[in-house]
Amino acid sequence: MIGIAYNGLKYNRHCHWSRADILALSMRLFRKTVKSAYLRSPFYREFYASLGIRYKDLSHLDPSDLPIIDKETVRCNFDRIANIAIPKKALSKGPEYFRLLPGIGYLVHTSGSTGKPCSFLYSQSAVTALEANFVRLSIAGGQNQITFHDFPIKSLYISSVGRGYASMLLAQNGLKSYHAQSVIVDASTPLDEWPDKIGNFAPNYLSGYPSCINILSEMQRDGKLNIHPKKIITGGEPIGKEEMRRFSELFGSDVINYYGCTESILIGAGASWHDGLYLFDDLNFLETDSYNRLIITPLTNHAFPLIRYRLNDIVEGFTKDFVPPLPFTHIDKIAGRTEELLWFENEKGKKDFLHPLFLDDLDVKGIEKYQFEQTGASDFIIRCMTFAGNKAELEKEIRRQIDGMLRKKAMMNVKYCIEFVDRIAPDPVTGKTKLVIKRKTEIP
Repeated sequence: MIGIAYNGLKYNRHCHWSRADILALSMRLFRKTVKSAYLRSPFYREFYASLGIRYKDLSHLDPSDLPIIDKETVRCNFDRIANIAIPKKALSKGPEYFRLLPGIGYLVHTSGSTGKPCSFLYSQSAVTALEANFVRLSIAGGQNQITFHDFPIKSLYISSVGRGYASMLLAQNGLKSYHAQSVIVDASTPLDEWPDKIGNFAPNYLSGYPSCINILSEMQRDGKLNIHPKKIITGGEPIGKEEMRRFSELFGSDVINYYGCTESILIGAGASWHDGLYLFDDLNFLETDSYNRLIITPLTNHAFPLIRYRLNDIVEGFTKDFVPPLPFTHIDKIAGRTEELLWFENEKGKKDFLHPLFLDDLDVKGIEKYQFEQTGASDFIIRCMTFAGNKAELEKEIRRQIDGMLRKKAMMNVKYCIEFVDRIAPDPVTGKTKLVIKRKTEIP
């Protein structure tokens, strides 16, 4: 814990550097990362050599001279991108399992909302760097700084607890480094059980998707809860300044709009005390393409290098100019990263929801992709893209899993139908295939 605190203070010092010094540091770390990948990763060594890029060229080539990779590149070359040997048996259970690989690192996966789930590896040193950056988030700005008097940390995490999602890497495992007291409320838990699950727990951190924090805020407003965390950390969905202000006033908290993804668990953050989001150049080398999609090169995870990896996130207002108060790359907002809750009336006549990532635990062999569309107050459609298999057997297995999810939420009154399709079209604006579609005029 002392090491994490020390490194966190070191990262926090970068908040007081000049913009020029931050950019110079980011470029140095970028070249170091690329050179390490060339020497240690079979994929990059062969890929760059095939393009005529030699090791000595890496000292002077512009980053834009190197090719962009994406999720499909990683999916097809996972074991060759890693610069450490990964036993085949470690991957045999598939990407749906989040787990520690002793002596290697942590295996996590994407949700699959833009295609098939894709696995990524984090070294222990990379996780330590990410943990240290939570120190930076905790002591920066705002009115409620975390001090040593707040240890051991008390954390309340409200979100969909997928077994392999990167958010769980810190929510479950990372907090152990702080000997933290942690309560995790799975979004699959019936809504009327949340207050009992939380009980008298008094967290100094509250984290989760904004949609989940909003539900807690309604419970707080109605007197069902009485919690006053110092820091609220949200992420995974857009949050506006007005919503941040409401959370801050209702809970008496600083609000941090956390931005990360499976490929790079911490990219940047917004906050209730400044506009827009800052992207941390000391954690990622940052670029955009002609469509304003973000391109990242994580700078701390040398065991699994991602060099010029293109996300599907479209950012607005990306600038390398200095935008006070912090010296990091600034954006106005992220476009196209929202997933919506499916609200229904349960068997008890009470409003409750299904979270997209809870639905995303659906796993049936032979189904390439899913999409859920809410068609009314008590019904929805599941579109399933498949190219092989007995559809009657596939439907039987889908219903077995979905019925289990609905039963857990006391929603067996909710009806659904299954449609098998050849294609699920991506959103024309963001390029992402939406996991959830809602007909807003029909939703309670």
